[in-house]
Amino acid sequence: MARPRLTDLTRLFARVGVTVFGGGDPTIAILQREFYRRVWLSPEKFGIAFGLARLTPGTNVLAFCAAAGWYILGFGGALAAVLAITIPASILVVWLTRAYDLTTQYPLAQAIANALIAAAVGTMIGAALLLVRTQCKPGQWIKPVTISTGAFLLTFVAKLTPLQVIGLAAIVGFFWTDS
Repeated sequence: MARPRLTDLTRLFARVGVTVFGGGDPTIAILQREFYRRVWLSPEKFGIAFGLARLTPGTNVLAFCAAAGWYILGFGGALAAVLAITIPASILVVWLTRAYDLTTQYPLAQAIANALIAAAVGTMIGAALLLVRTQCKPGQWIKPVTISTGAFLLTFVAKLTPLQVIGLAAIVGFFWTDS
């Protein structure tokens, strides 16, 4: 794995943090692509960081950024990743919220806001598909697709909590061994 400079790592997290809409999953998917392209993080370490981030309470994307930064550059990388992903994005959210509040009385502004929400939902779905696709290898796609589909159904049809879904997926993944 390549070892980047702290400024390069910080620049990547800051750029991704302000350009991705739709929450943590699209952010993590774009970071995954960038880490692999730059050869900064192995798929195994990415998987560990992603899995541990999903188990932590609170904002999963911050936990993921801290873990990925730690794997790449240690404590300094973890601190830089969390600060770079949050500070610019926080400023952007405050600005967008203020702009939205000022324009709620205009129908065109409402239409633009609705279009942005639709784009965010589409981005989240695309990111989820990207994350599942990276786990699908030739001849070994049934397990990730089944677990992902089952997790979706358990969440939206059976109305289970995310913690219950993660627990069930972990049990299925543990006992479902590849032959």
